[in-house]
Amino acid sequence: MNEIELDGKRLTSEDSTRDYLFDKFEFPEYYGRDLESLYDALTDVTEETNISIIGREQMEATAYGSRLIWVFEDAASDNDKLTLTWTEVENSEYD
Repeated sequence: MNEIELDGKRLTSEDSTRDYLFDKFEFPEYYGRDLESLYDALTDVTEETNISIIGREQMEATAYGSRLIWVFEDAASDNDKLTLTWTEVENSEYD
């Protein structure tokens, strides 16, 4: 099983998210780097993959982060090879 850990602090704006996700997922060059392309890439995953996101709270605090949560959850719902794990940590642990 593939394990991908993501830092929710890096998933709060479009600018900070694009390259971060491209690097973490090793998407192909043609990946569009927008939310629709992310959904398509996630639903195309064919190997068992767990995405562990630390700091959902930080994502929920921004409009972009909230939309990104929806994309991850919707893709996991539509692709049985993809699971999500949400981890919240104390602020002092996460800084």
